[in-house]
Amino acid sequence: MKGVHNRLSYSAGGAGTEPVLPFLVDVWDALWGAGLLAINEMVRFFRIYSTQFSLSLLTLLVAGTAAFTDVFSKLRVGPVYITELCIILLLLVLGMSLTRNQIVLLPRGRLARRVVYFVGAYLVFGTVRLIVDFGSGASASLLEVLRNFAVVYYALFAIIGWLVLQPLPAHSVLRSIGAIVVTVSTLTSLWTVLLYTLNIHSLADEGLVDVSVVVQGQAVVFAMFSLLIIANLLRYNAMPENILFRGLIIAVFLLNVLYVYLSGHRSAVMGCAAGGAMLIVSSKTKLRSRIRWRWVVLALLAAGCILYLLSGYLVDFTLKFKTLLSPLEEINAAWRAVFWIAVVFLWLSAPVCGVGFAHDFYEEEPLHAVQAQHYDPHNSYLAILARTGIVGLFFMSAASFASVRLLIRLVRSSPRRETTLIASCLLSCFAAIATFASANVTLESPYHAMFFWLLIGMGIALAETEEGVDGLVSRS
Repeated sequence: MKGVHNRLSYSAGGAGTEPVLPFLVDVWDALWGAGLLAINEMVRFFRIYSTQFSLSLLTLLVAGTAAFTDVFSKLRVGPVYITELCIILLLLVLGMSLTRNQIVLLPRGRLARRVVYFVGAYLVFGTVRLIVDFGSGASASLLEVLRNFAVVYYALFAIIGWLVLQPLPAHSVLRSIGAIVVTVSTLTSLWTVLLYTLNIHSLADEGLVDVSVVVQGQAVVFAMFSLLIIANLLRYNAMPENILFRGLIIAVFLLNVLYVYLSGHRSAVMGCAAGGAMLIVSSKTKLRSRIRWRWVVLALLAAGCILYLLSGYLVDFTLKFKTLLSPLEEINAAWRAVFWIAVVFLWLSAPVCGVGFAHDFYEEEPLHAVQAQHYDPHNSYLAILARTGIVGLFFMSAASFASVRLLIRLVRSSPRRETTLIASCLLSCFAAIATFASANVTLESPYHAMFFWLLIGMGIALAETEEGVDGLVSRS
């Protein structure tokens, strides 16, 4: 009452703008209360629907990136790009779930836990290296340093993938995500090829049109994924019974063979070969099914006939692939080789902890034919070695090899046929993108790095559903 009396007396005794002050105070109080109510309702919403929200947001990010690659990744809210915005939101929601003990950070399996330890060590060491850069007065701008630091913080997707899938039925979710990636990436690349075939470049970004590149490197990774997923379906005789669906899947397989060819990326061919080799080597049974091989042979024959009939129109692509066994004869590969040697000498100047994230590879780039905003050596492992030294590359490599070992153990030891199929898909796709990263800007770019690390997190989540594998107890 005393406060009310003071306010009323103050309003009655003044003139001009004085009576407005209590009104502004009331408005501020109302806005403050509304803000607190909104925050409370948001927290309540995330408490109830945290699992559904996390899965929906991750699925949206995966589908958008698989369909539109770098175009989708460039979407932003203010200075924050959509990938980083999704990372922040997912970490907030998953952090709330961790504090309420709805999920746990460490898996129960020894090997899966080791993967999390190595990923965490890579993130911690990279963060410490970033702090050292800022402490020593980084010459580059804040955004440039953070952009280079992305090669480390994208590893958060391994943790995010594991935590998001942890309370969910991992098998059905992973099947759905795989189907989404194959469907949207195949349709988007088909649209690109149709534009090229009809010579309608005005509808596309003319800066991306190249005589030897139709399907860009950003999209060819998803063509590799689609090829290997369908190859696993053929290998494990998991094709649908309906003959129309079988034919559709074979058509998708052939389209993605064409996409890899039209990309002009020899590293994509090597990635498919690595994924296929991993599919064969990791298998616990021999290839015995005549039906499976019948479909494989039919697909390969059809692909060979199509490429032969189109060989006259695809001479530029053919010439590029002919240098696969002698890569230094091609200017692009020779440029990479010179770039890599320069990066190795740069790493030798700081071999243990690297040169950090403030360094741009401008001086190491040999030609400077194109003025770019930033320069990368087109070898993600060399980039990590140069920026974080032996220590950072060791943690990243250890996490990758431990994940491969975990997936191989799932393929060979799981009693469930569905687990074996999904683990084989994850393993072959991981081998493909890991090979692709050795000659491209992969772990530095959101549209590829996200999937590299997500495959690791998905493998952990899949392993945690198994009984008797890696000392786990089934949750199903």
